[in-house]
Amino acid sequence: MGKFFTILLVLVFANHGYVERFSYAEKSKLDWSDFRGEPKWDSNFDASVNTGITYQWSISKDYGKIELKYEVDSFCYPSLSWVKKGQSTKYLLLHEQVHFDISELHARIMRKKLKEYRPGKDVRKDLNKMYKRVERMRINMQEQYDSETEHSKNKTSQKKWEKKVKNLMKYYRAYAK
Repeated sequence: MGKFFTILLVLVFANHGYVERFSYAEKSKLDWSDFRGEPKWDSNFDASVNTGITYQWSISKDYGKIELKYEVDSFCYPSLSWVKKGQSTKYLLLHEQVHFDISELHARIMRKKLKEYRPGKDVRKDLNKMYKRVERMRINMQEQYDSETEHSKNKTSQKKWEKKVKNLMKYYRAYAK
């Protein structure tokens, strides 16, 4: 996580605050043209997609009623995503797609939590805690996915994960953007 954050900061400052990205709502299916980063030749992996979730919120009080407005998105960062030459297979792309789907799943979980949240005394603290919890769940699921599928090499486990994530996405479909 620290390495990603450092890379993101360097890219943000190098590009005057802009890192190319697209949201899941804009484009939910990846293709190999979305992997524009320089491959990590010393890596044991053949590809890596860089995804994440963000949120923003505001609160207003009207006639004593508190209204929380929020926006949650999941993103892919093409310049941080890469594939090694000769490894652009349909099967590997599907593995990377599930990583993107996992980020979208957690964006939906965050939207659900925000919808159910009733503002208390310290909204900022509550929401930061909520986001950190969802982000930790997302990272843990990404790591478990790679571990159990052996980074796509375990085809049986890969199929199970595809089905699992598809079912969870369906379960949280009411919170899609």
